[in-house]
Amino acid sequence: MLHIGIDDTDSLGGGCTTWLITEIISELSELDLVDFPRLVRLNPNVPWKTRGNGALSLVFGKGIGSKEKIGEIGNKDIFMFSNYKELSFNKESILAKVSKIVKKNSKKDSQPGIVISDSYLPEGLYWQGVRGLVSQEDVDLILSDCLTFGLRGSRGLVGAACALSWSSNSYNSKELKSTWELIGYRDKKLWGSSRNISSDSVSRVSQLKGVFSCSDLDGKIAMVPNSPCPVLWGFRGTDRNTLIDNFHHLGPEKPVRWLLYQTNQATDDHFNFSESLDLVDYTSIWTDVSISSKVKIIKGGHRFIKVKDAQDNEVNCAIFEPLKSLRNIVDKLEIGDEVTICGSVSGDTINIEKFKIVNLVPRFTKPPNPICSCGKRTHSSGKNSKYRCNDCGKKYDRPPMIPKSPELDLGWFEPPASSRRHLTKPINLVR
Repeated sequence: MLHIGIDDTDSLGGGCTTWLITEIISELSELDLVDFPRLVRLNPNVPWKTRGNGALSLVFGKGIGSKEKIGEIGNKDIFMFSNYKELSFNKESILAKVSKIVKKNSKKDSQPGIVISDSYLPEGLYWQGVRGLVSQEDVDLILSDCLTFGLRGSRGLVGAACALSWSSNSYNSKELKSTWELIGYRDKKLWGSSRNISSDSVSRVSQLKGVFSCSDLDGKIAMVPNSPCPVLWGFRGTDRNTLIDNFHHLGPEKPVRWLLYQTNQATDDHFNFSESLDLVDYTSIWTDVSISSKVKIIKGGHRFIKVKDAQDNEVNCAIFEPLKSLRNIVDKLEIGDEVTICGSVSGDTINIEKFKIVNLVPRFTKPPNPICSCGKRTHSSGKNSKYRCNDCGKKYDRPPMIPKSPELDLGWFEPPASSRRHLTKPINLVR
């Protein structure tokens, strides 16, 4: 088989590496796809990440057996074969064709990288790339048997190598280890203009079983990008057939090409599970803690709250304004509440992505001041002191606090889909 990995061709100003993948498939039309195209999201916290920090990979060979339609490019159906037979490739010629496409279409502030390999790369590289930092030196030895091409620093070689190391197979059958995204692409003459996708059509497909991240609860469309890139929409779900059978409902603008990708989106793969608040910058953490302070609200609507672990290590958690309704839940938390937090580490602060309320301490409210036997309302004469009637001087014990509802449920809480990271699993997919 021939494996091609590619990364870092786009920029904040536009472009899209997935669109280049469709160009590469079209250019290499004499070869057969023998695995699904893969869209692999990597560590979202690295300072030099690309816009969505997604790398791509393709696997070509001589297809045999049954085939499945997974796209359309230039009015031509794209198929993926269920099996393959060995075939010799002129890898240098293929690299020349792919690099020509990249040089023509990559953005000037990108650092593209292309890796061509005879096999998948070691899976450990993927886990390092999705949960930590990978340097060029880390991949040099692994790439010594591969053909590579890079431009303007070639930082994309790291992401391309990580894409070729992702295994979509689950090491834990109870966990969701891959999902699907069917991406529709716009006519070139429409790039940079507003997309014409109705909220009604998005609402229709968002009701399908296993579909996720189409829109927010308030109806705001999340599956349509705002950047001037070639993507019309990204249709995500846990069942590829559901996506293929229903994407035509989206409109009125229709894609001129489309392609199905197997992805690691919504898998929570980027989280490092930890029993303590041992923070490592540029990583993501999943850990059990208790609330140790009242919430602090600053300008802009951002929230900060302190948490501590079983060893009494304490850190700040940030809940920023784009998380919207998640902030209202945090406002109701009390000191001593037990939560599972999931978020990215920035210095000594955890930026929350989602959290689970595990246990709530009892809530109480202050009762009314006692009424004196003379009919007057008593007044407190100090913290923890008795109540006193100012008219007749009688004193009364403080009445017990009144239990009240926490106005919170146990379970998971998350931000709107439009503010959720690609890798973070929506709570409707939590098993």
